[in-house]
Amino acid sequence: MPEQSSFRQTDEKHVSTEVQLLEWSPKMDLIALANVQGEVVLHRLSWQKVWTLAPPSESTKVHALAWRTDGKVLAVGYSSGAVLLCNVENSTILHKLEISGQVTCLKWICETLSEVKNKAADGMEEEKSYYEDKSAEYLPKLPQLSKSYGVSSKVQSEETVEDTKKLKDQTDLNILLVGNAQDRVELFAYGIFPVGVLDLNQQSVAKTGKILAACLSQDLKLLTVMVESDGNTADEKLGYLLSFESILLASRYKEIKALATKFGMVSTFLQYLHNTVKQMSEAWEDILLEMDSKLVKFAEEKYKTASGTVSNDFLELLMFGTPSAELQAFLLHELTEKGLKKLGHSIETSYSNIQKMVLKNLQSVSQAISYHLNDIKGMALWYDKFGVLGLSPQSVHEAVSYAGSFMLKTVELQQVIDGSMKNFKAFFRWLYVVIQRLSDEPIPAELNKMTQQDLNFVADFLKENFTEEMDGSQTSGFKLERVGQYLKNENLQDPTDNSSNPWTQFVKTSTHVKDSPLLFPVHTHRSLVQMENQLETVINNALFRPSTVIGQSLQCKGIYPLWKDRKHSSSAKDEKVFVPKISQFTVCSDSTTYQYTVFTTKPSPCELLYVARQKANGLSSSSSSELEVIAAKFGQLGPVAEVENKEDVHRCKHHKILDVSFYDEKTLSLLLLEDETDGLTVLAQVPLSALSDTQYRHINSNQSNVVTDGDDIVVVDVAPHVDQMNFRQLEDMKAVSFVVSGTRKVACVLFSSRRRVRLFLMDVEDEDDDDDEEEEQDQSHSNQDISKDGDVDEDEDKENTSLENSGIDG
Repeated sequence: MPEQSSFRQTDEKHVSTEVQLLEWSPKMDLIALANVQGEVVLHRLSWQKVWTLAPPSESTKVHALAWRTDGKVLAVGYSSGAVLLCNVENSTILHKLEISGQVTCLKWICETLSEVKNKAADGMEEEKSYYEDKSAEYLPKLPQLSKSYGVSSKVQSEETVEDTKKLKDQTDLNILLVGNAQDRVELFAYGIFPVGVLDLNQQSVAKTGKILAACLSQDLKLLTVMVESDGNTADEKLGYLLSFESILLASRYKEIKALATKFGMVSTFLQYLHNTVKQMSEAWEDILLEMDSKLVKFAEEKYKTASGTVSNDFLELLMFGTPSAELQAFLLHELTEKGLKKLGHSIETSYSNIQKMVLKNLQSVSQAISYHLNDIKGMALWYDKFGVLGLSPQSVHEAVSYAGSFMLKTVELQQVIDGSMKNFKAFFRWLYVVIQRLSDEPIPAELNKMTQQDLNFVADFLKENFTEEMDGSQTSGFKLERVGQYLKNENLQDPTDNSSNPWTQFVKTSTHVKDSPLLFPVHTHRSLVQMENQLETVINNALFRPSTVIGQSLQCKGIYPLWKDRKHSSSAKDEKVFVPKISQFTVCSDSTTYQYTVFTTKPSPCELLYVARQKANGLSSSSSSELEVIAAKFGQLGPVAEVENKEDVHRCKHHKILDVSFYDEKTLSLLLLEDETDGLTVLAQVPLSALSDTQYRHINSNQSNVVTDGDDIVVVDVAPHVDQMNFRQLEDMKAVSFVVSGTRKVACVLFSSRRRVRLFLMDVEDEDDDDDEEEEQDQSHSNQDISKDGDVDEDEDKENTSLENSGIDG
């Protein structure tokens, strides 16, 4: 062990449940852990638990984790194919993706190396955006949903409802890559907008299978995919690296960013609309169904005794003021004064709440959706910019038209509520007066007089709702309530008749107007819920087209067989299951951008680490489509001269590789195991510069031989290039894996039991450094890394302050 190391252990913690995956936040001192129970637990560097996310179902397990590049959203991929985007502040589910098959890998990259940005940085050209969203100038802010209902989101109490996807502060385009076990890689801008589907079955690459890893270069020009495919025999597996050119994605990144932002807004409003409809369903009560059942029972008794019909009894009461004996008994003993008051109050409250949501929430969000869809329609008409991505004006127009139809349905519902409230008030007031008179109770003066308009309301109510009677074979329910049918996912049982509407008659008779694309169609028989579901489907059909077009534009530029693994029988007890260690990173060196992939080819601990790289820029040229590969081994760590001068220092002569990960674009982090009896685990940092450019072997595409099986790959002992400050022996632990973060300068090492971890601060300065300088650094970083609001923010600020006093670099 070196006498000094820049790695400082901060803590060692026990975990109650076995940990499967770990991932550091790139911007905050937070680490996400996924355990064997399918839970995701978020901890601070101090190991204070922030929150726990339960699995969607008992049998669902977490297969991958990835942080958005700003650290505010965590993506969780499950065995069920679901990918959940979680708000880091409170674990709220911001968005859900459904992937076919099991999720096998997640990678979130940020576009930072575009040619336009590089020119702007050099002062050659200023990067300008030709699109600017101005919806805030024209659309009113959506009101917060009521907290009285179960679907009210807790995030809305902390922020505006227009940014529930956490997109407003995104300045650079970032893309989430999702790989599955069935030959597919899907790309999502900001984690929500689909911008590409790579289906290996449709690429004619003849190398399909489980996606082990996928990475997009930060200039968006190169997509590399690691695939585990079946070999020539049943017990053989081959690992391939596939390279795809993504010119359309790279050349239209500004258009994709604008589209993704618009999609995020529309998706946010659709979720708001969905929650509003749910709250309306909760506000609607079933109490009228109780009265309906009582009327049905009353009708059955009258049918059995052949004493007339219910409608006749009510009409005679309205006309002559005298009820039949059966109706009098029904009013006094079944309906009762108390029951009628309760019914009237419930209906008025329920309808008033629904009416407020229609006027205040539903119509506002419908207007917002229509506005943004028309904006997208304008984009679709610009073919050179957006049409080439597959955005179709016809499909978007269909979505605009259906959004207009939905607004018409909300107006129709509003009219039904208005009419129902008037009729119900008149009907119940009339019945109340009748019951009071039959009970010889005093009648309030304001209720004793009925106008002709009130009588008309009652007569219309009886005509519309009391015309269906018993026919001897089945019970026909009374249609007392017409609002609830709009809140069910089924056709309307009693649709509104608009045939006498002057505008409807005019449209039908006008040859020039009735077929105009500017008119929104009226879907008479569909409920509000059906319209909502169809609206989401139509919008997705219009906006998901770029995903298909960009996916089809991906061109395979290279197929490289990297390793061969022969499966063994289950009876071999000592045989280790081979799970390759893979890490990918984009490195920009001078004018060249490389996509690096480091991987192992044998079960851990193994002897060799392979480093493959490929140029991302200039991929179309034949020379740059080649893959370059080199192998690394680890002998005695530290410069030889240092060891010779310190004979009393014991250094292991050989190390094996347990795990590997990119620390930053210049450094690889490794978890090594000393190859000797009772050998210790070693945490080490290796500079990429230890691998000389001249030592890489060029690999031609589509070769049949496995790259790592040959003897012509140069093997470099990089151990002497590891400075004594950049490795540390880990006493009293057997490690299995680790995670590091170069931006946060932290590491977490997982014990082989998977129930214990050690935490380290990396690149820590010597204890004897100038205290004044350290205090200045503390002050400069004390308020970074957490957003302004939420419980996470306050606690993280306190933690950062305490940790910085220990020497952490913010």
